[in-house]
Amino acid sequence: MEIKRGLEGVVVDTTAISLVDGERGILSYRGIPVEDLVELSFGEVAALVVDGASDEALSAQLYAHSELSARELKLILSLPGETHPMHLLQGLTPLLDRTNAFADRGEAAQGFAVAAKLPAMLAAFHLGGTPVSSASADPAVRFLEQINAPTTEIAIAAYRTTQILQLEHSFNASTFVARACASTLAPVENALSAAFGTLHGRLHGGADQAALETADLVGSPERACSFVDQCLQDGTKVMGMGHREYKVVDPRARLLKVLARALTAGTEHEITYETLAAIEHRFTERMAEQGKRLHANLEFYKGVVYRALGLPDRMFTANFAMARVFGYLAHFVESRENNRIVRPAACYIGPEVVIRA
Repeated sequence: MEIKRGLEGVVVDTTAISLVDGERGILSYRGIPVEDLVELSFGEVAALVVDGASDEALSAQLYAHSELSARELKLILSLPGETHPMHLLQGLTPLLDRTNAFADRGEAAQGFAVAAKLPAMLAAFHLGGTPVSSASADPAVRFLEQINAPTTEIAIAAYRTTQILQLEHSFNASTFVARACASTLAPVENALSAAFGTLHGRLHGGADQAALETADLVGSPERACSFVDQCLQDGTKVMGMGHREYKVVDPRARLLKVLARALTAGTEHEITYETLAAIEHRFTERMAEQGKRLHANLEFYKGVVYRALGLPDRMFTANFAMARVFGYLAHFVESRENNRIVRPAACYIGPEVVIRA
């Protein structure tokens, strides 16, 4: 019996939502390459992923139902300040007020209610009080305004593009967990909560924070070579480098690197960007010497973008969740079209069972 640990290479279902072509370095949502999608608004792309058609009206609908109730705000602010934002999302998602606001979306209605309130939830927790008022229907702009982050043209472009690029990525770990949960016919908010818990992992959504911590540890571009060489000698993973799917450059990383450079230029964060770039250069150089094609993934440059926008490190993965929630919803809806409960088998390797006569 061949055992595929991590389900690598195992095809478990079909999907029409996104394509990850790691051999050619292509990522597309509903057949449209992400290079084209970053020219659209976040709402248009979110609608495309969930509904299969671009529709800016979704942004307005999300905005109309984005405010927290007094009960929800009290619940958020009652949490200890040291609570991780991902625990906030995982724990409070099933406890949000029920709503009829998205009744036309069937079983996914409560999921859209969660997606609508995520920015306000995180802003309230970040500020320790009511979010700053924002009249923008653009989810990206609204969140930046709610937390008093920079809203320059480059800041908005960098944040919006980052969120679009991480909105969906086929059957990754957290999406698969969402589908597994959905397969039991659990409510959509349960599937989202399960996915958020999975996204929190250091090897999944937490890699952006880990990559930035690496850059902080290295400290300067001049120390990048010795750092990478030491990691390779010790067999230590360089966080944010390489991707299980992409055998060539991650198209998301290529787009985000350009924005990270523009956003950090002339700021206190420029040295961090330059350190990351130097680590990437040395790592790919050393991999090439071994005949391997390993490059930076999306997470590698995402952390410096978030930091330049004023987000604390522990908020990084939660911002990821604000975008990926629409991917989870798309998979929830798709999985229900022909539902079958997820029930894989395991190869037993424990003690021999002795049956008494």
